Amino acid sequence: MRPKFKRTHHSSRTTPAGHGVNRALQKRIHRGMPSTVPPRVVHVTTVHQPFDPRIFYKQLASLRDAGFDAHLIAPHDRDEQEHGIPIHALPPPETRAHRLLLQPQVFRTARSLDAALYQVHDPELLPLAFLLKAATGARIVYDMHENYRSKGALLGRALRALERWAFRWLDHVLIAEESYRSIVDAHAVPHAYIANYFRPIGDDAPVGNGAIRETPTRLLYTGTLAKSRGLRTMVELAAEVRRTSRPETLDLVGVCHHRDQRAWAEERIRTEDLGRVIERVGWDTYVPPLAMPPHYRRADVGLALFEPHSNYRCSLPTKFYEYLYYGLPIICSDVPLWRRFVEQHQCGAVVPPGEPEAVLAVLDDWQAHPDQYRQCAENARAAAPQYRWEAMGHRLVDRYRSLLGAARVA
Repeated sequence: MRPKFKRTHHSSRTTPAGHGVNRALQKRIHRGMPSTVPPRVVHVTTVHQPFDPRIFYKQLASLRDAGFDAHLIAPHDRDEQEHGIPIHALPPPETRAHRLLLQPQVFRTARSLDAALYQVHDPELLPLAFLLKAATGARIVYDMHENYRSKGALLGRALRALERWAFRWLDHVLIAEESYRSIVDAHAVPHAYIANYFRPIGDDAPVGNGAIRETPTRLLYTGTLAKSRGLRTMVELAAEVRRTSRPETLDLVGVCHHRDQRAWAEERIRTEDLGRVIERVGWDTYVPPLAMPPHYRRADVGLALFEPHSNYRCSLPTKFYEYLYYGLPIICSDVPLWRRFVEQHQCGAVVPPGEPEAVLAVLDDWQAHPDQYRQCAENARAAAPQYRWEAMGHRLVDRYRSLLGAARVA
């Protein structure tokens, strides 16, 4: 039966009738549990793997450190507890249809955890979150950190309609990009900007005083690999390096989910002997954040040679913040927002998308004028502190405390 709704006297937002106070908190009071018991919060995803940096190592870790009882429901091969965060495993789905079929299990698992607040990371989970709110009275937070609006026309319209409906009853929305602010402002939904800034994972050694090499020859790309994210351009770049016997090497560190694209790249690498230039790490498997620092530390330049796509016009790749932290000058596609970032910090160069020759021209210039390369590296290091996660983590914790009426969590 569809839950009845009433409007609270202090807001135009709709909430399930009788749910002014969270039931999970009411139960704890009724059971005589001490007020120092930390509020339980549960993050839910069926799209992302459990150790997604934003979800696990940034948001959940910050909440754990602030004293919340933080849990995660996500696709995984087993239930386990990692770094003090219990992971409640879902069968890893292979398709969107499989993910939707998981929702009854997701609901049962989430409800059994009896949380004070649930945060969902995927728009397809919004109907489930609505049911959780109706069944438990828990606060519901939605994290908008992927640009789903650029999907196919039919899917894009469906997701936009789903979000518009959810904005009527969500307690809070987190946005990972400033460009999303106009979307939530148009619906007067409470929200907070939680940028996906960098949090060092498994690397406590200081970076700032390391030596900067004179000749930048080791190129690095980190993250999801796809033709739209520059895979074709980077393979062409490696082919030109091999053909002209240049000194550069290219590390591709990440997973390529598209079998046809992996097969295309593998054929090029095999037939053109590009294995002497390209080193692949991960490729068909996810590379955990804990394995990333050595690749950053041995690199000279960070690449982001994405193809022109509406999905990339309004957001900065999180790899930019990672490259800055490790003092890597950036060579990226000439996207207006990206150009402004690089020019603001004088930390690299922009090139026309799909033109590996332009990348080599930048490298030629830096190798001929090492002082220019060195200055870009120093500028990258100088800019990095303003893109660290700590301030975002504090902002997230403050929003949670406000939503739960908890001025201080033990």
